[in-house]
Amino acid sequence: MKKYHALIWIILFLNLTILPILAFFFLEKYSDLENRENRKAEVKPVLRMNNYKTFPEEYEAYFDDRIPFRNQLIRFNNTIDYYVFKQSSNDNVCIGKDGWLFYSNKSDGNPVEQSLGYWNFSDEELEIIAANLESGKEILESSGIDFVLFIAPNKETIYIDKLPDYYEIKSQYTATDCLVDYLRENTDITIVYPKEELMAYRVEDPDMLLYYKLDTHWNSIGAYIGAQCLTDVLGIELPPLNELSVNQILTSRGDLTDMLNIEISDGDIDYKIDGISELSIETIKLDFATEFVYHTSEADPRTLVVCRDSFSTALAPSLAAQFEDSFWIHNQVFDQQQIFDYGADIFVLEVVERQVRSLEEFRITEGVQLSNS
Repeated sequence: MKKYHALIWIILFLNLTILPILAFFFLEKYSDLENRENRKAEVKPVLRMNNYKTFPEEYEAYFDDRIPFRNQLIRFNNTIDYYVFKQSSNDNVCIGKDGWLFYSNKSDGNPVEQSLGYWNFSDEELEIIAANLESGKEILESSGIDFVLFIAPNKETIYIDKLPDYYEIKSQYTATDCLVDYLRENTDITIVYPKEELMAYRVEDPDMLLYYKLDTHWNSIGAYIGAQCLTDVLGIELPPLNELSVNQILTSRGDLTDMLNIEISDGDIDYKIDGISELSIETIKLDFATEFVYHTSEADPRTLVVCRDSFSTALAPSLAAQFEDSFWIHNQVFDQQQIFDYGADIFVLEVVERQVRSLEEFRITEGVQLSNS
């Protein structure tokens, strides 16, 4: 009898270890194989003379990234964490109130702590940023190019009331508030920081969301308000939102749910805005990693060049309708020479609030080829 029991346990063990692999062989094309982690998947190692000692560990790491039904199992575990225990399975995501998720990555500006006033710029840092931007502005203006600094507010700044209660507000006067005030008092740089306008719109229409609940970014409504603030300083008037056609769209995923590897059915809202312009916009290039390039006939003849991050994805379409030519260059591939090569009349440096420290490193230097002169 003991032999039969042992045989049964052996059969059960083999089934548990072999059946998933066999099932995966037939069902692989139906499985979720997308890499949903913020890192590159391990590459299959090749056994060589110089890596025979580390090869077992390297192969184990490679195999772990390709375990059959890995994403499904992770999603199942993370779904239990979220719905049953109300916990985040990712340290970079915190669960807020009323279905809101927030980004708390300490190596990426930690917008939660930043928006709660956990740190501020030193006087020296403020002076460095002001000097950098003022110098760049002078170089651009000497070539007839207007310079604008555009800071897109953190989601955590605009929806601070939706953060979990275990976070303490250290100061409502944040580092970004300090920077903006300092630049306005000590330079003549044109600055657009639509924090007050977004907060005012929340009061005016509390049912309209301005940022995604499940994503780090603003949605099309929030971006449109930002665009209005920018066009105001450029002498262009965008139609008010109440004169446009706005249709609600339910969504279930964002970059924050992707970090958690879960879906929240109809947990978020986006909007489709129509009627911004009657002009026909030609999309010449649309590559998130490099450039967005638009042409709009009969629009403002000035050429707009923007050094951007991901917040310009929603910002660009409404502004592209206002200028004959606009170039939106990702800051990871931006070269100051492009400002002149593209014949800019207006240069906008767009940066999300959590990345304002990067302004310490941003410089436009002398010696570029002024091909538009």
